Amino acid sequence: MDSIETSAAKFSSDYFFHYLLHHCDEVRNLFVSHLSDHPILNTELTVADFYQRKEDAKKRILDVAVVDDQGYYYDLEMQNGDINRSEMIRFFNYASLLLDSQINKGKDYNVKTVKTLIIYTGKPIRDLEHFEHRFELIDSDYLIKLKDGPIEIEILQIERMEELGMEVVNNDQFYRIVHMFSKNEDFIDHHDDELYTLVLDHYNKYLNSDEYIANLQIERDRRAYHTGMIQSRKEGVEEGKILGKQEGIEEGKIIGKQEGIEEGMLKAKRDYILMLFRKEFPYEDTRFLENLSIEQYDAIMKLLSENGSLEQIHEVLKK
Repeated sequence: MDSIETSAAKFSSDYFFHYLLHHCDEVRNLFVSHLSDHPILNTELTVADFYQRKEDAKKRILDVAVVDDQGYYYDLEMQNGDINRSEMIRFFNYASLLLDSQINKGKDYNVKTVKTLIIYTGKPIRDLEHFEHRFELIDSDYLIKLKDGPIEIEILQIERMEELGMEVVNNDQFYRIVHMFSKNEDFIDHHDDELYTLVLDHYNKYLNSDEYIANLQIERDRRAYHTGMIQSRKEGVEEGKILGKQEGIEEGKIIGKQEGIEEGMLKAKRDYILMLFRKEFPYEDTRFLENLSIEQYDAIMKLLSENGSLEQIHEVLKK
C-alpha cells in the first residue's frame, strides 16, 4: 500500500483529479466535450459530492458532477481501486441521482441523458479487453441501442491505453491529457500544448495547497477508520469472551460478549463521526466529539448527512 503522502500526492490520485476539475475549466470542458454529442461552450460544477456523506470511510469517493451550457449533466471520476460489480452499481447509482436531480427540478420525466466518464487506473476488468468501453441500454438479443437512453457510462482503462498507439495519443488533446494519468510524474514534454502545461502547473499548485494538506488528513482518517473498525470488532469480541469466562456462566459470556461488541461499535462510530466532521469543518476543534453516547453520535451523523450547521451539531450536546 502506498504511504499516506504518496496516496494524496500522486498525479493519478482521485484527490488531484478532484482538485484539477474544480480549478481548471479547460480540462473540465475537454472531458465533457469528449462525452458530448454537441459543442461545449462552458461547464459548471453542480451538485458535486452531494451524496458523499452517505459513504463510509472504507473508500472515499471523489467524483465531480458537471452541467454544460445546454443543461446536460455529467459525472467525472478517477477510479484507482479495482472495479467490481459493486463499483459498477455505484456508477449507475450516481448517474441515477443526477437524473433524479433533473426530475425534481422539472417535475416530470422529460430529462436529458446523464453521461459518466471513469478514468480507471486499476488492473483491467475481466472480459473488458479494450481501452475504451461504453455502457448503454441495449436489446441484447437484437443488439438495438435505446435511442436517447437515460444513462451512458464510459470507462477508460489506463493499463490498456497502449492499444491506441502513441501517434493517436500525441495527436489528440483529450487522449494526451488522459495519458498523463498513466505516467504519474514521468511526463513527456509537449511545449506546444498549452493545456498540457497548464495541467502540470495546477499539479504543482495542488502540492502546495490547503486542499493537499486537508487530503493528507482525510487519508489518515480513512486508514485510521478502516484499522479501527477491524480492531474495535476484535477488541469487543475478546473483551466479551474474557468477561464471560470471569463470570463463569453462560449468561456472563453472552452479556460480556454483547457489551464488548457494543463498546467496539461505539468506538467505530465515534471515529467515523470524527472523519465526517473534519471533512465538513476542517478547521474546527473536534475534542467535543469525544465520549458521547450512541444516541448523540447518531443525531450528529444525521445532521452531517443533511448538511447541518455547526450550531445544530453543538445543540445535540445539550440534549
